[in-house]
Amino acid sequence: MPITPLILGTGRAGQAIAKSLACLKVMYPELDLEMPVWLERSALLVSERDKYEQPLLCIANPHGLHAASILEADRVRYPAILCEKPACVNLQELDFLRGVTSPTAVLHVYRQTWGIQKLKRMIKEGNFGDIISIEGRYWQASTAERALAKKVGAPSWKDDTRLSGEYDVYLDIATHWVDAVSFLFGEAPERISGWRSFINADSPHRDSHVQLTVHYPNSGRAFGSISKAVHGSTNHFEVNVLGSLLAATWKFEQPDEIFIGEGRDRRVLTRKESTQGSHNPPHHGMGWLEGYIEIIGNLIRHAFKGETHPYPELQETLRNLEPMLRAEWQ
Repeated sequence: MPITPLILGTGRAGQAIAKSLACLKVMYPELDLEMPVWLERSALLVSERDKYEQPLLCIANPHGLHAASILEADRVRYPAILCEKPACVNLQELDFLRGVTSPTAVLHVYRQTWGIQKLKRMIKEGNFGDIISIEGRYWQASTAERALAKKVGAPSWKDDTRLSGEYDVYLDIATHWVDAVSFLFGEAPERISGWRSFINADSPHRDSHVQLTVHYPNSGRAFGSISKAVHGSTNHFEVNVLGSLLAATWKFEQPDEIFIGEGRDRRVLTRKESTQGSHNPPHHGMGWLEGYIEIIGNLIRHAFKGETHPYPELQETLRNLEPMLRAEWQ
């Protein structure tokens, strides 16, 4: 029986989902994926559900609409739900989402990359010894660029708190970084504290730069700098695992390499296998689509084929989001 993807949202995230579905259709014809159907933001999900035998709802509308879309899709029993991050933008929505039972994946794509998966295995095997800290950054330049250009035009949906929530950088991209670090630690944060800057912000609520200290059980700790205000940045996602025996650095811009430090010596660990995402060979990957392909494929296999494959599941995401939404700000 064919699976019909329904994509709610036509921005970059919706386009990334569509491209990933196209790859999966070519790579795995046995999944029986149909071409996606694009839904208007105002679409009635109950009506769309009745049109298809096996619909896969893909939520890529503005952040502030994610939770309501998930709840409605769960209420009318979509067999599988795929949602862009964040799953919700406030604690009230988070409480409602705890009752969702439909298989639901959240697109935290960085944890599905080879580098983060490899670091996870190394931690589990004890290669690092005692973990001192996990530190890193996620730097972009979009806010900095707009400030220099002094662009004036139609407001973004992110300027409307009803569509974006009360944050920009924090819930837009810091959620990716916290998810990756929590995946490495193997547990959700206990407490998060931090500081936010609004310099060059497009709207009063849109934080442009965030520093976070993330506390985990058993004295685990992470420190991150997350920003859209760093001039000259690309899409600089970086994780550094600092251990008593080794240190390791992985950067999204060099996704098939992990830099290992041991004492004063350095070496490079490179990807050899082609078993995740697009299955392209090392140094021929597809960027962030690698994570999209892996998550979407694993959700489909779980929800429609009865197979067990890992993906960022909604309830796990909520355990990471709750301390983020209760953060202590300086």
